[in-house]
Amino acid sequence: MDPFLCLAALLPLASLLLLLLRGWPVGRAAAACCLLAAGGGLAWFDGSIWLLAEAALLGSRHAIPIISVVFLTLLLYAWAEHSGALRRLQQLLAGCSADRTVQALVIGWLFVHVLQGISGFGVPVLVGAPLLLKVGLAPARAVIIALLGQCWGNTFGTLGLAWDGMMQQVMLAPPAAGTALWLASSYLLLVCIATGWGIAWLAGGWQGFRRTSWLVLLLGLVQGEGQTILAAWNPELANLLASLLGLGAFLLIRSLRIRRKQRFVACPPQAGFAGDGAAAGCIKWLQPEALPGCLRYACRRTWPVAISILLLLILSEIMAVTGQTRALASGLAAVAGSRYLAAASLVGLLGSFMTASNLSSNILFASFQQQMAVLLQLAPAKLLALQTAGGAVGTLLSPSNILLGTTAAGIAGREREVLRATLPAALLLASGFGLLALAAEVVNQNWTPRG
Repeated sequence: MDPFLCLAALLPLASLLLLLLRGWPVGRAAAACCLLAAGGGLAWFDGSIWLLAEAALLGSRHAIPIISVVFLTLLLYAWAEHSGALRRLQQLLAGCSADRTVQALVIGWLFVHVLQGISGFGVPVLVGAPLLLKVGLAPARAVIIALLGQCWGNTFGTLGLAWDGMMQQVMLAPPAAGTALWLASSYLLLVCIATGWGIAWLAGGWQGFRRTSWLVLLLGLVQGEGQTILAAWNPELANLLASLLGLGAFLLIRSLRIRRKQRFVACPPQAGFAGDGAAAGCIKWLQPEALPGCLRYACRRTWPVAISILLLLILSEIMAVTGQTRALASGLAAVAGSRYLAAASLVGLLGSFMTASNLSSNILFASFQQQMAVLLQLAPAKLLALQTAGGAVGTLLSPSNILLGTTAAGIAGREREVLRATLPAALLLASGFGLLALAAEVVNQNWTPRG
């Protein structure tokens, strides 16, 4: 291990963090760090002009399918908003209970899960926070609840974008990829249940938590295990379908409780899908003249994301092909040893905090995690699962998500208050993943069958 090369390899990532903390946009900071990584690769590593060109081409090639999914996802959201489908669903959910804790769970947990499944990029927080205000929650609390609700779907949500982005950065055999998928889903199951309980406590205090804890546990298991099973079939649709499954399970439980009480409870007229065709009248299927507006919305939201994704992918490829990723991993492996397993999820969390998305975090650090696994003689699937699970909860700290929420809730300028509340939750969850993985590894190494 050469300490100088380790520090030189760390320089682009440290600079990226510093520039983002100073308020630079992700795209601009990534461009500067691409130049820094390219210069370092030429000066101190095995870089050449041809290798740098190859890295740029590889990054661009990997960016095309990811950016296409981003565009199509935002176009789908724009269509759902224009057609009135989301509005009708919001109204239906708001009328399903008079209990404020249940309303907060339905909107800030179940409905936000569905939004994260089809959109992401801050849309769940932007839509969810104002809706939570309508059930009587304080603005800051509404933003925190919306942030908690969106983090579960930040690996397999947005049509599996963060997962696909990570898989494009590494080479795993199908069995290893299946192991990583199962481990990541298992960690995220804990996130689903924990955030549901947190939302219940924020909305109703101890009494609200006690009334709904069983409901959260049941629906969390339905969604979390549903995502695990569905991801083995189709990672891109797993989160969306599991979210809809959880929402359907809630409506079924509500219906059974109503029948048990032997009385009919109708949702308010504006909340139901009435049999007289009112829903068909309110949901306007996309008209041709609305298509340009939906396309403009999708293009406007895709452009800055696309630039950031492209430059981060190029940065990742430059560091990989010039040997900087391996040098950094070698240094950290020499210092941390097998204890690094407990900190792997914090790397994913840091990436999401830096870049505002789990997708970008996975692009930036997936190959690094794979190198660490090789050097520490660990299964790469274990570190990659921790990477994406940590990145998912790291979105609780995303400055752009927090800013979107405070702006939508009318409390712009109170971002620090929200961050103070979400920081302990994010650190606790990410650290918990690492400790579970380390404990499992210790047991696996020390356990021997007794004759």
